[in-house]
Amino acid sequence: MLAVFVTIWAIFLVLAALYVYRARHPEQTPLAAYLIFVTVFTAVAFLLFGTLVYLSEVAGWLGALDHPAGAVLFVILVFAPAIALARWQIRRPPRRMPPPE
Repeated sequence: MLAVFVTIWAIFLVLAALYVYRARHPEQTPLAAYLIFVTVFTAVAFLLFGTLVYLSEVAGWLGALDHPAGAVLFVILVFAPAIALARWQIRRPPRRMPPPE
């Protein structure tokens, strides 16, 4: 199972690189935009996943994830906000640091 997870994650990283190159702010460097996207996406998805699993367990709704519709809804609730926040971060112009005095 770990090999499948690592393979899916590697495919995601390649697709994210292609997406970020097109979606980034023109003033943002491609590497910085990619690192920002992957970091924000991973952090938000991790937090949402943990929170939703915990809330589902407390409410007794974990059985809903056995059904395809429940699983798809769960994935959408985790990945849609993560992608939206990561995209918002890479679309912002880079900060300009003031010159040292």
